[in-house]
Amino acid sequence: MKTDVDDFNEKQGAFTPKNSSHFKKLTKNEHENNPFNKRFLINDGKCYSLPEPQKMFNDPIWLVDQLQALKNKLNDVKSFLNIYNLTEWHSHTKLRNIAKDVMPRLKREIQPELLTQAWCKFYEIVSSFPLVPISHINNNNKHFKSIHLCEAPGAFITSLNHWLKINEPNIQWDWIATTLNPYYDGNPLSLMCTDDRFIRHTLSHWYFGADGTGNIMNLKNLDELIRFSEPHNDIFLVTADGSIDCTDVPGEQENVVAHLHFCETVAALHLLHTGGSFLLKVFTIFECHSVCLIYLLCCCFNEVSMVKPATSKEGNSETYIVCTHFKGPSFFLPYSEKLRQYYECSPEKAMFNKNDIPSAFIEKIIECSEFFKSRQITAIQNNIITFHSDNTKKLRDIKQIQHMVADKYITYYNLRVLTSGEIVGNVKLKGCRSVNTCQRPIQESYNDRCERKHLAPWDQLKAFFNDSTKIEIHTQSDKPIQFDSIELPEDLQITSGKLFRRIRSSGFCNDNVLKMQNSTDDILVNMGHNIQFPSTENINQLKEVLNQSGHKLLIFQYTDDHDSHKIINKIYDAVQNLDIGDTLVLTGYSLLSYLNVGLLYVMRCTFESLKLNLCNKTGAKIILEHYNYNMKVLKYLMDVKAVSSSIQETGNAVIQIISPPFLYECDLFNTIVDINHWVIKSYIHYVSNTVKGNI
Repeated sequence: MKTDVDDFNEKQGAFTPKNSSHFKKLTKNEHENNPFNKRFLINDGKCYSLPEPQKMFNDPIWLVDQLQALKNKLNDVKSFLNIYNLTEWHSHTKLRNIAKDVMPRLKREIQPELLTQAWCKFYEIVSSFPLVPISHINNNNKHFKSIHLCEAPGAFITSLNHWLKINEPNIQWDWIATTLNPYYDGNPLSLMCTDDRFIRHTLSHWYFGADGTGNIMNLKNLDELIRFSEPHNDIFLVTADGSIDCTDVPGEQENVVAHLHFCETVAALHLLHTGGSFLLKVFTIFECHSVCLIYLLCCCFNEVSMVKPATSKEGNSETYIVCTHFKGPSFFLPYSEKLRQYYECSPEKAMFNKNDIPSAFIEKIIECSEFFKSRQITAIQNNIITFHSDNTKKLRDIKQIQHMVADKYITYYNLRVLTSGEIVGNVKLKGCRSVNTCQRPIQESYNDRCERKHLAPWDQLKAFFNDSTKIEIHTQSDKPIQFDSIELPEDLQITSGKLFRRIRSSGFCNDNVLKMQNSTDDILVNMGHNIQFPSTENINQLKEVLNQSGHKLLIFQYTDDHDSHKIINKIYDAVQNLDIGDTLVLTGYSLLSYLNVGLLYVMRCTFESLKLNLCNKTGAKIILEHYNYNMKVLKYLMDVKAVSSSIQETGNAVIQIISPPFLYECDLFNTIVDINHWVIKSYIHYVSNTVKGNI
């Protein structure tokens, strides 16, 4: 029987060096220039017209045969990557990336603030297009405001700052950013960036919406952002760098992110001033919704281009739509209400009838798609050819080309070191604690991930059990952990947001480790198991021990839904009823949420000591010894309870009571992270053993 690997090897024959004569052989000079010329002008001042608003979203989704053929060709080539281990593939493509030397050179010679690939890509674009409309800004007394959607971790902002300081130092610039809130524990990891090193130092510039989630796809959050940015008659730039994890559906990336791109575009059209610019990250443009969206942009802006920066990975589909010279709010206003109707729910109909879009425009989109598709295919094929190659001469040639590209990047874009004017500064950014540096992600091939998905639930559980054994723990479980006294904050920062029942992200746990826990919970639901951790039996045993010693026990379950109202009331009532000298023991109390960690921090300040004991059967046992009456602590807990009660009927809840940056700097932080990893590891082992015993 022919295996998938045999089939792959057979098809891959077209990519072997002996059959690669049909690929254009580029000279070193062409290689150097090629990555800087991945640009396609879609509209250069042509006046397209929009149909009447009532004609929008009336017709079924339509297809363009030529675009679907291009999609199929690209997906055929991308499917050859399914057998590769992601870690090995990324290492290989990184080594061969023609712009590989750009970031190391910038880091060494220019030292940009918050240097990432996004920083490099934005700097290329802002240096190559009139993204910052200088003449309009000059007419606005040199006042310039930019808004950055889906912006975490903030590299577009620091890149724009660097460009302005070098090229337009007299402009008075202000900025606002929004992104999925890294301090909202209900945001899924698959949708967000948890890197908050820059955010925590610039919080006053970030807006997370009416519901605290930062979700720009919520219409109320958009309207609140519009109000937050007022007066917004000087917003001349909106950027949108959003994406969604499409690792498990690589062939449908465009469809997965379609509604996000729609919302980002509608948001930009609401915010921009006449003459402003819009930068939108997209991927392929094969589908009806992409064609319609670009047509909308070509009607609203005088110039629209698609570009793939040199520092964007050659083998992926990432591109940017650069829109300049916005025609103004008055042009967009007649269409605003119609577009808002579909803001929160992805439309099932096409934005425009195919006949309302000029055939010449669709031909332009086909030409643009072919332009980027062919270059992506070439990059993928070349990477496949060289995956097992050890041709030293070719590697030397690549290194020489990489050096030339880095040279050109620095000179062509006139990069210089900033002597002043950084927003936060590299020293502060490097000093930030980051919870996601301590665990390496477990990488598999696409085929491996698909195979795991189709395993029986018990086999999936065993796979996560094996993954959990690789979680690194630095805390010794046989010794109690004790903390000295900590300082009570001068004021609480009680923040509310949309109620959530499951912790999907955490500032106190590595992303990869939390995914293991949530995936384990999903498997249990599919299996119909309801497992408590700690178990009732183990809690009863603990009760017997504690009753003999006169301790008071506050019982939680790691496996309970997150109920902030219940947690707040339970803790307030427990502390309120303590006598001087009492010891309070918390079991099953999760330290994954900002709320729970903040409550523990406040409680600690009314006891003489805090100890943590680790037990495989009950998790982390939190022991607060020798209660001392503290009026300020009781007042804080009363305030939190009052806020919680007042918002309960609105569907909101308290999501934090102490600023996350404050908690990051406290002595508890590193230990809490390690305890969370230990608890999750213990939980997965407990679940595996329990399910195994029931089979």
